Amino acid sequence: MLIKTLCLAASQPTSAAADALERLAAQALREMPGLQQVQVNRVVRHVPTDYIENDRPFGGVVAEADAIGASMDLHFGGPAVAQQATSSPAGAALTEGIQGVGRLLFVLDSEPNVPVALRSGAVDGGFRRWLLLTRKATTREAFRDAWFGRHASLVRHLPLLDGYVQNLVSARYDASGRPLGYEELPIDGIAEVCFADEEAMNTSYGSEARLPLRDDGRELNERVSTILVQGKVIR
Repeated sequence: MLIKTLCLAASQPTSAAADALERLAAQALREMPGLQQVQVNRVVRHVPTDYIENDRPFGGVVAEADAIGASMDLHFGGPAVAQQATSSPAGAALTEGIQGVGRLLFVLDSEPNVPVALRSGAVDGGFRRWLLLTRKATTREAFRDAWFGRHASLVRHLPLLDGYVQNLVSARYDASGRPLGYEELPIDGIAEVCFADEEAMNTSYGSEARLPLRDDGRELNERVSTILVQGKVIR
């Protein structure tokens, strides 16, 4: 499977932007070949990441990440299907529609891994702690092994968890669709930690199970952008 994540700065209030994206998603599902489902994330707010010391003038992985007001995940069976779909007239129509909602910042292709299966409200989106990650490891493979292995095992111990999704980034694009090198957009992963609501997240992150996870995050990630979102899956 391949997930294409479109990150944009909304030019209208978040709720209105997300409503517009959900309508575009429903249209794309009817018209775009190979598109399996879409998840639209309404940004609740950006929050500090408590276990990363940033030495950059911006707060997150890249400056553009600080402007994210909404995101859209397009789910495809694989890279070839995604390429065909996004190059189709329906793909062009989706791009044009998104430009009417807000300014596209960048696009990430990723391969999903689900260490903790989604349950309850997370099956249809739900409340998520959504994180963009920049690795400390020198290689993508070393980051993947540590993230999918030891870090995922620590996340599983969090109480009140409704799911955990890891998206390992495989390709990066600017707003025009131009492929970007890693140095231009150094984002290695998207983590989605799912809870029933923000209260459940706060209770979970206030538990002792959070401490080894925090410490391992310091070892795993150079920078992190943390955003609270409310997701909705359109099928």
